[in-house]
Amino acid sequence: MKAAVLRRPYALTVEDVPRSMVRPGYVVVNVKATAVCGTDVAIYNGKISVPRLPVIQGHESTGRIVEVGPDVADFKVGDRVVLNSLIFCRHCAYCYAGKVNLCPNGGLMGREMDGAFAEYVAVPDCNCIKIPDSISYEDGTSLIALATVFRSHEKINITPGDTVAVIGQGAAGLLQTRLSVISGADPVFAVTRSRWKLDIAEKFGARIISAGEVDPVSAVKEATGGLGVDLAIESVGSSATLRQAMDMVRLGGTVLLFGIAPAGMDNFNGYAMYFKEIKIIGSKGMVPKDFHMAIKAVESGKIDLHTLITHRFDLDHVKDALDWVDKRPGDGLRVVVNI
Repeated sequence: MKAAVLRRPYALTVEDVPRSMVRPGYVVVNVKATAVCGTDVAIYNGKISVPRLPVIQGHESTGRIVEVGPDVADFKVGDRVVLNSLIFCRHCAYCYAGKVNLCPNGGLMGREMDGAFAEYVAVPDCNCIKIPDSISYEDGTSLIALATVFRSHEKINITPGDTVAVIGQGAAGLLQTRLSVISGADPVFAVTRSRWKLDIAEKFGARIISAGEVDPVSAVKEATGGLGVDLAIESVGSSATLRQAMDMVRLGGTVLLFGIAPAGMDNFNGYAMYFKEIKIIGSKGMVPKDFHMAIKAVESGKIDLHTLITHRFDLDHVKDALDWVDKRPGDGLRVVVNI
Protein backbone atom coordinates (compact mmCIF):
# COMPACT_ATOMS: atom_id res chain seq x y z
CA MET A 1 0.00 0.00 0.00
CA LYS A 2 1.02 3.64 -0.39
CA ALA A 3 1.79 5.63 2.74
CA ALA A 4 3.47 8.91 3.71
CA VAL A 5 6.55 7.97 5.74
CA LEU A 6 8.45 10.52 7.83
CA ARG A 7 12.12 9.61 8.37
CA ARG A 8 13.34 12.87 9.90
CA PRO A 9 12.00 16.44 10.03
CA TYR A 10 10.80 17.53 6.59
CA ALA A 11 11.97 14.22 5.06
CA LEU A 12 8.61 12.71 4.12
CA THR A 13 8.04 10.54 1.08
CA VAL A 14 5.13 8.51 -0.24
CA GLU A 15 6.33 4.91 -0.37
CA ASP A 16 5.06 1.38 -0.92
CA VAL A 17 4.92 -0.33 2.48
CA PRO A 18 3.36 -3.59 3.70
CA ARG A 19 -0.38 -3.33 4.18
CA SER A 20 -1.64 -3.13 7.74
CA MET A 21 -2.59 -6.56 9.07
CA VAL A 22 -5.71 -7.37 11.06
CA ARG A 23 -5.45 -9.03 14.48
CA PRO A 24 -7.84 -9.85 17.35
CA GLY A 25 -9.85 -6.84 18.42
CA TYR A 26 -8.74 -4.80 15.39
CA VAL A 27 -10.23 -3.76 12.08
CA VAL A 28 -8.55 -2.67 8.86
CA VAL A 29 -9.84 0.60 7.45
CA ASN A 30 -9.47 1.69 3.85
CA VAL A 31 -8.71 5.36 4.49
CA LYS A 32 -10.76 7.78 2.39
CA ALA A 33 -9.72 11.18 3.78
CA THR A 34 -7.27 12.51 6.35
CA ALA A 35 -7.07 16.15 7.41
CA VAL A 36 -3.85 18.00 8.18
CA CYS A 37 -3.78 19.00 11.85
CA GLY A 38 -1.38 21.43 13.50
CA THR A 39 0.05 18.50 15.42
CA ASP A 40 0.87 16.75 12.12
CA VAL A 41 2.79 19.83 11.00
CA ALA A 42 4.67 20.08 14.30
CA ILE A 43 5.71 16.43 13.98
CA TYR A 44 6.68 17.00 10.36
CA ASN A 45 8.90 20.02 11.10
CA GLY A 46 10.41 18.54 14.26
CA LYS A 47 8.79 20.80 16.85
CA ILE A 48 7.14 17.73 18.36
CA SER A 49 9.40 14.74 18.84
CA VAL A 50 8.22 11.20 18.16
CA PRO A 51 9.24 8.03 20.02
CA ARG A 52 10.50 6.38 16.85
CA LEU A 53 11.24 7.12 13.24
CA PRO A 54 10.29 6.30 10.58
CA VAL A 55 6.57 6.77 11.21
CA ILE A 56 3.53 7.05 8.96
CA GLN A 57 1.91 10.40 9.70
CA GLY A 58 -1.76 11.43 9.83
CA HIS A 59 -4.50 11.04 12.41
CA GLU A 60 -7.74 12.93 11.61
CA SER A 61 -9.30 10.34 9.34
CA THR A 62 -12.36 8.66 7.94
CA GLY A 63 -12.70 5.49 5.91
CA ARG A 64 -14.45 2.22 5.23
CA ILE A 65 -13.84 -1.02 7.10
CA VAL A 66 -12.53 -3.72 4.76
CA GLU A 67 -11.47 -6.42 7.21
CA VAL A 68 -12.60 -7.40 10.70
CA GLY A 69 -10.44 -9.35 13.12
CA PRO A 70 -11.45 -12.00 15.67
CA ASP A 71 -13.27 -10.75 18.79
CA VAL A 72 -14.81 -7.78 16.96
CA ALA A 73 -18.59 -7.83 17.37
CA ASP A 74 -19.90 -4.33 16.66
CA PHE A 75 -18.45 -3.66 13.19
CA LYS A 76 -18.68 -5.31 9.80
CA VAL A 77 -17.04 -4.92 6.41
CA GLY A 78 -18.47 -1.88 4.67
CA ASP A 79 -19.08 0.26 7.76
CA ARG A 80 -18.19 3.92 7.27
CA VAL A 81 -16.21 5.21 10.24
CA VAL A 82 -14.36 8.16 11.69
CA LEU A 83 -11.28 7.26 13.71
CA ASN A 84 -10.67 8.34 17.27
CA SER A 85 -6.98 9.14 16.88
CA LEU A 86 -6.22 8.87 20.60
CA ILE A 87 -4.70 5.56 21.64
CA PHE A 88 -5.65 4.33 25.11
CA CYS A 89 -4.97 1.17 27.10
CA ARG A 90 -8.52 0.49 28.41
CA HIS A 91 -7.04 -0.92 31.64
CA CYS A 92 -5.88 2.04 33.75
CA ALA A 93 -7.92 4.00 36.31
CA TYR A 94 -8.53 6.83 33.82
CA CYS A 95 -9.81 4.49 31.13
CA TYR A 96 -12.09 2.72 33.61
CA ALA A 97 -13.46 6.14 34.57
CA GLY A 98 -14.20 6.94 30.92
CA LYS A 99 -11.41 9.52 30.72
CA VAL A 100 -9.52 7.78 27.93
CA ASN A 101 -8.16 11.15 26.78
CA LEU A 102 -6.04 11.21 29.95
CA CYS A 103 -4.70 7.65 29.67
CA PRO A 104 -1.05 7.77 30.80
CA ASN A 105 -0.28 4.72 28.67
CA GLY A 106 -1.81 6.18 25.54
CA GLY A 107 -0.65 8.15 22.55
CA LEU A 108 -1.64 9.45 19.15
CA MET A 109 -1.90 7.92 15.71
CA GLY A 110 0.86 9.30 13.52
CA ARG A 111 3.13 9.79 16.51
CA GLU A 112 3.25 6.84 18.93
CA MET A 113 1.91 4.49 16.26
CA ASP A 114 1.61 4.59 12.48
CA GLY A 115 -1.11 6.87 11.24
CA ALA A 116 -3.49 7.38 8.36
CA PHE A 117 -1.75 9.23 5.54
CA ALA A 118 -1.98 5.78 3.99
CA GLU A 119 -4.31 3.64 1.93
CA TYR A 120 -5.02 1.34 4.86
CA VAL A 121 -4.63 1.44 8.63
CA ALA A 122 -5.28 -1.19 11.31
CA VAL A 123 -6.85 0.17 14.50
CA PRO A 124 -8.54 -1.23 17.61
CA ASP A 125 -12.28 -1.51 17.09
CA CYS A 126 -12.86 0.86 20.03
CA ASN A 127 -11.20 3.62 17.99
CA CYS A 128 -13.91 3.45 15.31
CA ILE A 129 -17.15 5.43 15.38
CA LYS A 130 -19.74 4.77 12.68
CA ILE A 131 -20.78 7.76 10.59
CA PRO A 132 -23.99 8.06 8.56
CA ASP A 133 -24.09 8.34 4.78
CA SER A 134 -25.23 11.95 5.17
CA ILE A 135 -21.73 12.95 6.33
CA SER A 136 -19.10 12.77 3.59
CA TYR A 137 -15.67 11.30 4.23
CA GLU A 138 -14.14 14.76 3.75
CA ASP A 139 -16.49 16.48 6.18
CA GLY A 140 -16.16 13.58 8.58
CA THR A 141 -12.50 14.39 9.19
CA SER A 142 -13.68 17.55 11.00
CA LEU A 143 -15.68 15.44 13.46
CA ILE A 144 -12.39 14.97 15.32
CA ALA A 145 -12.02 18.72 15.83
CA LEU A 146 -15.69 19.06 16.73
CA ALA A 147 -15.39 16.24 19.27
CA THR A 148 -12.60 18.13 21.04
CA VAL A 149 -14.86 21.18 21.17
CA PHE A 150 -17.66 19.14 22.74
CA ARG A 151 -15.17 17.76 25.27
CA SER A 152 -14.19 21.28 26.32
CA HIS A 153 -17.81 22.46 26.56
CA GLU A 154 -18.57 19.72 29.05
CA LYS A 155 -16.32 21.61 31.46
CA ILE A 156 -17.80 25.12 31.10
CA ASN A 157 -21.61 24.77 31.21
CA ILE A 158 -22.89 27.56 28.94
CA THR A 159 -26.42 28.62 29.87
CA PRO A 160 -28.79 30.70 27.68
CA GLY A 161 -27.94 34.38 27.87
CA ASP A 162 -24.31 33.92 28.90
CA THR A 163 -21.87 36.23 27.13
CA VAL A 164 -18.97 34.52 25.39
CA ALA A 165 -15.90 35.68 23.47
CA VAL A 166 -13.93 33.27 21.29
CA ILE A 167 -10.40 34.44 20.49
CA GLY A 168 -9.06 32.86 17.32
CA GLN A 169 -11.27 31.76 14.42
CA GLY A 170 -9.38 28.88 12.90
CA ALA A 171 -11.39 25.75 12.23
CA ALA A 172 -11.62 24.78 15.90
CA GLY A 173 -12.25 28.38 16.95
CA LEU A 174 -15.14 28.64 14.49
CA LEU A 175 -16.57 25.43 15.89
CA GLN A 176 -16.22 26.90 19.39
CA THR A 177 -18.10 29.94 18.17
CA ARG A 178 -20.90 27.96 16.57
CA LEU A 179 -21.36 25.59 19.51
CA SER A 180 -21.50 28.57 21.88
CA VAL A 181 -24.23 30.13 19.72
CA ILE A 182 -26.40 27.01 19.54
CA SER A 183 -25.88 26.46 23.28
CA GLY A 184 -27.75 29.72 23.87
CA ALA A 185 -24.96 32.20 24.59
CA ASP A 186 -25.87 35.74 23.49
CA PRO A 187 -23.93 37.57 22.34
CA VAL A 188 -21.01 35.45 21.20
CA PHE A 189 -18.08 37.62 20.13
CA ALA A 190 -15.75 36.18 17.47
CA VAL A 191 -12.28 37.71 17.57
CA THR A 192 -9.62 37.41 14.86
CA ARG A 193 -7.62 39.52 12.43
CA SER A 194 -8.81 37.67 9.33
CA ARG A 195 -11.73 39.32 7.55
CA TRP A 196 -12.83 36.20 5.67
CA LYS A 197 -12.85 34.14 8.85
CA LEU A 198 -14.96 36.82 10.52
CA ASP A 199 -17.41 36.51 7.63
CA ILE A 200 -17.81 32.79 8.41
CA ALA A 201 -18.14 33.51 12.14
CA GLU A 202 -20.88 36.04 11.40
CA LYS A 203 -22.76 33.42 9.35
CA PHE A 204 -22.37 31.10 12.35
CA GLY A 205 -24.30 33.65 14.46
CA ALA A 206 -21.49 35.59 16.13
CA ARG A 207 -20.94 39.29 16.66
CA ILE A 208 -17.57 39.95 15.04
CA ILE A 209 -14.57 41.90 16.32
CA SER A 210 -11.61 42.55 14.01
CA ALA A 211 -8.48 42.37 16.16
CA GLY A 212 -6.57 44.11 13.37
CA GLU A 213 -8.76 47.20 13.56
CA VAL A 214 -9.69 47.59 17.24
CA ASP A 215 -8.40 46.51 20.62
CA PRO A 216 -10.48 43.37 21.26
CA VAL A 217 -10.46 43.76 25.03
CA SER A 218 -11.78 47.32 24.83
CA ALA A 219 -14.35 46.29 22.21
CA VAL A 220 -15.68 43.45 24.37
CA LYS A 221 -15.78 45.63 27.47
CA GLU A 222 -17.65 48.38 25.62
CA ALA A 223 -20.18 45.91 24.20
CA THR A 224 -20.88 44.46 27.66
CA GLY A 225 -21.30 47.74 29.52
CA GLY A 226 -17.81 47.56 30.97
CA LEU A 227 -18.36 44.21 32.66
CA GLY A 228 -16.60 41.79 30.33
CA VAL A 229 -17.87 38.39 29.22
CA ASP A 230 -18.92 35.47 31.37
CA LEU A 231 -16.67 33.15 29.39
CA ALA A 232 -13.63 33.78 27.22
CA ILE A 233 -12.45 30.90 25.03
CA GLU A 234 -8.80 31.08 23.97
CA SER A 235 -8.42 29.08 20.74
CA VAL A 236 -4.97 30.19 19.61
CA GLY A 237 -2.54 28.86 22.21
CA SER A 238 -0.36 31.92 22.84
CA SER A 239 0.58 34.08 25.80
CA ALA A 240 -0.80 37.21 24.17
CA THR A 241 -4.25 35.79 23.50
CA LEU A 242 -4.47 34.16 26.94
CA ARG A 243 -3.76 37.59 28.43
CA GLN A 244 -6.52 39.06 26.26
CA ALA A 245 -8.94 36.37 27.45
CA MET A 246 -8.10 37.07 31.10
CA ASP A 247 -8.48 40.82 30.56
CA MET A 248 -11.85 40.62 28.78
CA VAL A 249 -13.55 38.20 31.16
CA ARG A 250 -15.73 39.61 33.94
CA LEU A 251 -15.06 39.42 37.67
CA GLY A 252 -15.58 35.80 38.68
CA GLY A 253 -15.64 34.70 35.05
CA THR A 254 -14.14 31.69 33.30
CA VAL A 255 -11.36 31.32 30.75
CA LEU A 256 -11.27 28.15 28.67
CA LEU A 257 -7.70 27.56 27.52
CA PHE A 258 -8.59 25.47 24.48
CA GLY A 259 -5.60 26.32 22.26
CA ILE A 260 -2.56 24.12 22.85
CA ALA A 261 -0.33 26.50 24.76
CA PRO A 262 3.46 26.31 25.05
CA ALA A 263 5.04 25.01 28.24
CA GLY A 264 6.22 28.50 29.19
CA MET A 265 3.71 31.36 29.06
CA ASP A 266 5.27 34.84 29.05
CA ASN A 267 3.41 37.79 30.56
CA PHE A 268 0.93 35.58 32.41
CA ASN A 269 -1.30 37.76 34.59
CA GLY A 270 -1.27 35.82 37.82
CA TYR A 271 -2.66 38.76 39.79
CA ALA A 272 -5.89 38.64 37.78
CA MET A 273 -6.42 35.09 39.03
CA TYR A 274 -6.62 36.55 42.53
CA PHE A 275 -8.16 39.98 41.99
CA LYS A 276 -10.82 38.93 39.47
CA GLU A 277 -11.25 35.41 40.90
CA ILE A 278 -10.91 33.94 37.42
CA LYS A 279 -11.24 30.24 36.70
CA ILE A 280 -8.93 28.91 33.99
CA ILE A 281 -9.95 25.53 32.58
CA GLY A 282 -7.92 23.23 30.36
CA SER A 283 -9.19 20.56 28.00
CA LYS A 284 -7.41 17.72 26.22
CA GLY A 285 -8.58 15.62 23.30
CA MET A 286 -11.91 13.86 23.37
CA VAL A 287 -13.66 10.68 24.51
CA PRO A 288 -15.90 8.44 22.39
CA LYS A 289 -19.19 10.01 23.47
CA ASP A 290 -17.99 13.38 22.15
CA PHE A 291 -17.97 11.92 18.64
CA HIS A 292 -21.59 10.81 18.98
CA MET A 293 -22.61 14.29 20.16
CA ALA A 294 -20.73 15.84 17.25
CA ILE A 295 -22.40 13.52 14.74
CA LYS A 296 -25.86 14.39 16.11
CA ALA A 297 -25.13 18.12 15.85
CA VAL A 298 -24.03 17.77 12.23
CA GLU A 299 -26.94 15.49 11.28
CA SER A 300 -29.39 17.98 12.77
CA GLY A 301 -28.04 20.72 10.52
CA LYS A 302 -26.99 22.90 13.46
CA ILE A 303 -23.30 22.68 12.57
CA ASP A 304 -21.90 22.89 9.05
CA LEU A 305 -18.54 21.17 8.59
CA HIS A 306 -18.27 21.55 4.82
CA THR A 307 -17.62 25.31 5.06
CA LEU A 308 -14.42 24.58 6.99
CA ILE A 309 -12.65 22.74 4.14
CA THR A 310 -10.55 25.24 2.19
CA HIS A 311 -7.86 23.11 0.48
CA ARG A 312 -7.62 19.59 -0.91
CA PHE A 313 -4.66 17.39 -1.88
CA ASP A 314 -4.21 13.73 -2.81
CA LEU A 315 -2.00 11.14 -1.15
CA ASP A 316 0.84 11.62 -3.63
CA HIS A 317 1.01 15.29 -2.57
CA VAL A 318 0.88 14.94 1.23
CA LYS A 319 4.25 16.69 1.52
CA ASP A 320 2.87 19.63 -0.44
CA ALA A 321 -0.08 19.79 1.96
CA LEU A 322 2.16 19.77 5.03
CA ASP A 323 4.53 22.34 3.51
CA TRP A 324 1.60 24.59 2.65
CA VAL A 325 0.25 24.58 6.20
CA ASP A 326 3.76 24.88 7.67
CA LYS A 327 4.65 27.93 5.58
CA ARG A 328 1.24 29.64 5.56
CA PRO A 329 -0.36 29.06 8.96
CA GLY A 330 -3.69 30.78 9.26
CA ASP A 331 -4.23 31.18 5.51
CA GLY A 332 -6.67 28.27 5.36
CA LEU A 333 -8.95 26.29 7.62
CA ARG A 334 -9.21 22.54 7.04
CA VAL A 335 -6.71 21.02 4.61
CA VAL A 336 -7.87 17.54 3.58
CA VAL A 337 -5.90 14.78 1.86
CA ASN A 338 -8.19 12.54 -0.18
CA ILE A 339 -6.79 9.01 -0.41
